[in-house]
Amino acid sequence: MNAPQINTAIPKRRYQLGDFSVVVLGDIESGDGLDYRYVFAMVQDGSKDPSFYVTASKASPDDYLLRLIAPNMERDLDTSPAWQDLDAFCEQAISLAQQVMGLKDEYPHRLM
Repeated sequence: MNAPQINTAIPKRRYQLGDFSVVVLGDIESGDGLDYRYVFAMVQDGSKDPSFYVTASKASPDDYLLRLIAPNMERDLDTSPAWQDLDAFCEQAISLAQQVMGLKDEYPHRLM
């Protein structure tokens, strides 16, 4: 799994989704050369490292690439200006997490 290399970032939102803690990072300085707008990272309770990511990175002057990174799965999903909006990004990332991680019956509880 090619996790994002984050040097510094500011948490923008936090959620609890089933047995997972979620942080959405913004104002990111990365060490992998990508210009991330947001990174959605999920950590299973009892673990210290994220096992699931959704990222929005600059694809062109007006568009952001939505990418899914999970164990045994990495996919570029969509390119759109919509992913620069925090609410739209969080909604899509939560939906992806629910689908991919089998959490469809879990409701996300926003903590921050």
